[in-house]
Amino acid sequence: MSHFIAGFSKSDHFTLRQWDRCINDKLLTQILKNVETNHANTLFIVSRKVLKKINRSLNKELFIKVDNNTLITCFYCEFQEYDSATREQNYLIINKI
Repeated sequence: MSHFIAGFSKSDHFTLRQWDRCINDKLLTQILKNVETNHANTLFIVSRKVLKKINRSLNKELFIKVDNNTLITCFYCEFQEYDSATREQNYLIINKI
């Protein structure tokens, strides 16, 4: 696996979580190809609509934690479930590719 994707570097932790959650580099490239790389401490939220468009049948959103051009971790979660916890967080919602 490459350590860089769509202008972002991947942390070792991200690479392990990516593998655990069956998120391949092709999917990540499609999602991240039009996203600016200058995000500090941001959570990318990939909408269900986008995931279904690229043949993902999960009924959850994909969350990708980014800090200073580095992909930190990724996980699937329902937005409402995630949002119910009080968190200070910068968000970028990706709802089209």
